[in-house]
Amino acid sequence: MRDDRAPLRLLGGACLILLLGVCAGSAPLSAAAPATPQRGGTLITVLGGDPPTLNPDVTHGVPEQLMGCAIYQSLVRVDLQYQVHPLLAQSWTISADGLHYRFQLVNARWQDGQPFTSADVQYTLMNVSAKYGPGFAAAGNDIASIDTPDARTVVINLKKPFGPLLLSLSCDNSAAILPAHLFKDTDVLTNPAALTKPVGTGPFQLGEWVRGDHLTLVRNPGYWHPGLPYLDRVVARIVPQPSSRTLALKSGNVDYIEEYFFPLSDYPTFAHDPNVAIYETSSPADQVLIFNVRRPMLNDRRVRQALFAAIDRDYLLRAVFDGLGNAGTSAIDSRMTWAYNPAVDYQKIYPYDPARAKQLLDEAGARPGAGGWRFTVRLTFDSTRSDYVSLAQAIQNYWQAVGVQVVLDGAERQVELNRVYQDWNFDATLQAYSTGGDPALGISRLYVTSAIQKRPFVNASGYSSTQVDILFEQGALHTTQAARAPSYRQAQVVLARDLPTLVIEEEKEYDVASKRVHNGLWQGLAGYEYWDGVWLEH
Repeated sequence: MRDDRAPLRLLGGACLILLLGVCAGSAPLSAAAPATPQRGGTLITVLGGDPPTLNPDVTHGVPEQLMGCAIYQSLVRVDLQYQVHPLLAQSWTISADGLHYRFQLVNARWQDGQPFTSADVQYTLMNVSAKYGPGFAAAGNDIASIDTPDARTVVINLKKPFGPLLLSLSCDNSAAILPAHLFKDTDVLTNPAALTKPVGTGPFQLGEWVRGDHLTLVRNPGYWHPGLPYLDRVVARIVPQPSSRTLALKSGNVDYIEEYFFPLSDYPTFAHDPNVAIYETSSPADQVLIFNVRRPMLNDRRVRQALFAAIDRDYLLRAVFDGLGNAGTSAIDSRMTWAYNPAVDYQKIYPYDPARAKQLLDEAGARPGAGGWRFTVRLTFDSTRSDYVSLAQAIQNYWQAVGVQVVLDGAERQVELNRVYQDWNFDATLQAYSTGGDPALGISRLYVTSAIQKRPFVNASGYSSTQVDILFEQGALHTTQAARAPSYRQAQVVLARDLPTLVIEEEKEYDVASKRVHNGLWQGLAGYEYWDGVWLEH
């Protein structure tokens, strides 16, 4: 009789997860020559504004994870080839039926001196990541229980197989482990350890936070990995204006700009700069336009189809994104080749056709009224991103050309996030969504009914389809890409018809850094877990 809990294989060092996303590499476009790591120094980076939290498990926001994952760590981290590497878990085994994952933990301590144990993993994944984490929601739904046989062993038991479980256990997927002794029986969202006094196991700890000016992370002297980190400090300056960020890099006052804060319009400026290296990141991410389908008119898919047909996406790609990336073709990024449905192509289904857009609007009963306007859409976006300002203005021109009045609602990042995800007070919004490397992690949260929640980076549109819910559930169930792909391909057909969200662009993303910076965050898929290896050439 087979023991379903018997290990399928022991995974140590680097392991290829059962179900990979795309296997796309990320190579530097211009890179510093390899050298022996040097200790010490302060790396200066930038943020567009103060992060609302330092707990990476309650958001999918870049500022929160960029800083939070240097303090709080996950069980694993993922490299550019989608291989999963040990972090707080030093090794693991998977049962033959794919339902039981047994992890052996490293010997580490929290930054307040308390031991890190399996109880911290159990508490975090069950009570925080599964409840609040946008990137962990799908995995959390499939966890039946978590056992803690001893302080250094964790067993995750699943209700049914979940293909990308290991991938979901990274910090950028909302699975950083939190100290149970500080969070248990508290309000996770307002706990000081989430906001102002974080206590992690990571290579850095919070040294100083002057709101509106900078955050300083300092080396954790008790870090569990001997010899790391290399840096003494990381200073993140608050620089709302994109042009000021790149000028600071050009002048040598900033060492590193993470892709979210780097305006693509400045790419040509640095492409041939001998002092700067540019790195293309590898985790597919998309620029999306989300409709609030709770709104009158926008709850009619013919109206959404019309608004899509009214936009020339090829022009936007050239004019707004400098020809970098690709025009969106489906709900699933085409670079995720195993899951993408080539029969679904927005460019063919909804070619730029203002006359067709007007016809669809007429058929939906949205005929011009007083002043020639059919109805009004308030378009909400992050005004600190220069590409979003340009994108919003272009969309305004396209929609107004077919009789839809557009009010531009640009605001500082946290303000617009609250409007969209907490208050649902928007008509349409521009957002960037990481795919997480797998449809179950980064794409399903845009569409499934269970993700209609008032928290960041989930299903803000309010779209609900039983068929789509079932297809995404089936797509995550199997243990091979071949078995998973048909469900995702069918889901794309339905979503191409309903269009609650429009993929405007499949992003090209670039980290930029002084050539003094080595082993940067571009070493990993999202990279936030790779702070401990970063070093500066003195």
